[in-house]
Amino acid sequence: SFTETPPPTGNIRNIAEFEPNEGVIVAYRGWGFGIPLNLIAEIAEDVNVVTIVRNQTERDDVIQIYLQNGVDTSNCEFLSAYTNSYWTRDYSPWFIDVDGEVALVDFPYNRPRPDDDYIPIKYADAFGMKLYGMNITTTGGNWMCDGLGVAASTDLIYDENSNLSSSTINSLVFDYLGVTKYHITEDPQGAYIKHIDCWGKFLDVDKILIAKVAESNPQYNKYEEMASYWASQTS
Repeated sequence: SFTETPPPTGNIRNIAEFEPNEGVIVAYRGWGFGIPLNLIAEIAEDVNVVTIVRNQTERDDVIQIYLQNGVDTSNCEFLSAYTNSYWTRDYSPWFIDVDGEVALVDFPYNRPRPDDDYIPIKYADAFGMKLYGMNITTTGGNWMCDGLGVAASTDLIYDENSNLSSSTINSLVFDYLGVTKYHITEDPQGAYIKHIDCWGKFLDVDKILIAKVAESNPQYNKYEEMASYWASQTS
């Protein structure tokens, strides 16, 4: 489902998650959601909730579920598409600003879930947005940016793109996302998933949250090294 495209032209800026936003994408899986309904209700108080459903029947079911749980359905839209999972954080498109216009960036999703991988294309079609295809295998859980040209991932990005040199990866994130400083770090968890959002998150242009573990944790020194690394950076 992935199609590589030429990168956008103009002034490109990858929009940070902590910036003012218009909405949140969630997926309904027939039996429920990946997040609590009271959180969806909280989101819908301020911004739009885009819910991925398979068909009109599921759309009607979700509306009833939302009404029964205090979700403001006037702030709800729906995207008709099949999914393999509810991990919208991982497979949804990334958002960029190109000369003042919001556009989308697609990438090959790093899981064997073809319906999930197709969501950025369906989203672009449904909402009439430009979509650019960046040929780096990755996942939203292993990406964060500050909205000012700085981004970060763990070295999973190298593991999953062994056919690409580090300079090629840096060139691609610059061309499609406007990233000029790309931090690629070790994963302090030592876990198979190696997603940066499991232990770190940009909260603002000058603030980052890093997990702290007990000194008895076998990965304690790795976490502390990451905290020190980020404390030494210039925002």
